[in-house]
Amino acid sequence: MLNNFIKPGLEDLCVSRTSFKWGIPVTFDPDHVIYVWIDALSNYITALGYSTDHDELFQKFWPADVHIVGKEIVRFHTIIWPIILMALDLPLPKKVFGHGWLVIDGNKISKSLGNYRDPREYIDAYGVDAVRYFSLREIPFGNDGNFSEDALIARINADLANIWGNLVNRTIGMANKYFGGTITNKKVPESLDEDFIRQIDNLKKTTDEKIDELQISKVLEAIFDVLRASNKYIDDTTPWILAKDETKKDRLETVLYNLLEAIRVTNILLKPFMLESTEKVSEYIGRTEDTFDDAHYKTDITYTVTKEPKPLFERIEVKND
Repeated sequence: MLNNFIKPGLEDLCVSRTSFKWGIPVTFDPDHVIYVWIDALSNYITALGYSTDHDELFQKFWPADVHIVGKEIVRFHTIIWPIILMALDLPLPKKVFGHGWLVIDGNKISKSLGNYRDPREYIDAYGVDAVRYFSLREIPFGNDGNFSEDALIARINADLANIWGNLVNRTIGMANKYFGGTITNKKVPESLDEDFIRQIDNLKKTTDEKIDELQISKVLEAIFDVLRASNKYIDDTTPWILAKDETKKDRLETVLYNLLEAIRVTNILLKPFMLESTEKVSEYIGRTEDTFDDAHYKTDITYTVTKEPKPLFERIEVKND
């Protein structure tokens, strides 16, 4: 799309209009108003105090690290806006990211189709975290994204209830059942632990890289890959069998420690996306003070987990018509 404007050669842009009256009047010609994109784009810097005696915010925040804009206005931000800034001898934004449109069941949202949906209805029905997760995970940032209630329910059931919620409840349940809710690292490893711990330790690096690329869907995919691996780790280590052998008690506690570390690290990295649910998990595992700097495997935590955690997400029964 941008090449359609650039390849033929850029032409001079008229910075005023006469076809309507609303807008900022041109001082030397009352029949003209300033072209709306000159006015609108300039707000990025004038709102920060540019060219005034109180430009501290401008000095602090400009140039912008990233402009996130709808795809239909990318050309204004990548052609007209840089021209204005260069004319003012100001630095350009470091990145412009054009996102797609949200469509409903494959159709663009429009008044004529009457297919607008109030997101608050879905938040009331399924919770804000579920709607946030679906929107960010199901709709790759940058492309047009399709929203459907059936797909939302499928994500809640498959990812939030089955993978994440099930892992948290199973792990806490076993910690309470076998050790009275207190878990330390007895450091009795087996060969499969090494790869599992490596996945936990590498997760923050992966998510940082994807965040820098604005691939939010890939961030969540990477986090849930570790959560999925954690459930497989339970199946592979069979804690319920270890619990039957008193000589395997330290190995059992090591397994549960590793699982709690996976829950803790993934929970830290999920906080920007699902604040309410991650706060619950932090309380369940007694780690409310962790920050992003703590999002790596640690060997010396003493966990005291809650006695009766409530399910993070309930499975939703799908009604068949």
